[in-house]
Amino acid sequence: MFDSNYNTRRNFDWGVFIGGVVSVILSIYLFAHPGKGLKGLVIILAVLAIMQGIAWISMFAAFHGFFGPSWTTLLSGIFDILIGVFFLWNNRIGAYTIAIFVALWFIVDSIIGIVFSWHLRFFQTGWYFFFNLLLNILGLVLGIMLLFRPEIAGLSTIYLIAIYLMIFGVNEIALAFMHR
Repeated sequence: MFDSNYNTRRNFDWGVFIGGVVSVILSIYLFAHPGKGLKGLVIILAVLAIMQGIAWISMFAAFHGFFGPSWTTLLSGIFDILIGVFFLWNNRIGAYTIAIFVALWFIVDSIIGIVFSWHLRFFQTGWYFFFNLLLNILGLVLGIMLLFRPEIAGLSTIYLIAIYLMIFGVNEIALAFMHR
């Protein structure tokens, strides 16, 4: 009825394979040079901020005739461009900013998790309430420690990206062989 050709032999997927190999190589490079990886992350985020600022300013210009002047759009665009240029000019401040945001993310997420886990005690979850509460308290402590040691938070971010790239790359390589 349906001829999907699912069982037909497919070719080796070179694009997926090359993407996987590049991801694994980038992962190994980030493990070997986390400082350069953090600097690269700052540069990427700075360029993205500049691009976002240009987009905000172009939206201000494009929609000015329809909606009237939206000064918040213009100010957001200028602010994004200034932040991007500042991070390009001073990578160290950009790295510390990323590290502080990662630490604050841990802290806020853990506080929300503690509040959520406190509600779990009403649902007869047994050990999961205590387990969830303990993990969120550990996350809060870790976030506070990262806030006081932003260099560790920055490097941890790079290591997490490196781990993800390794997992993604190995998966892509396996997928390329599956297509044979």
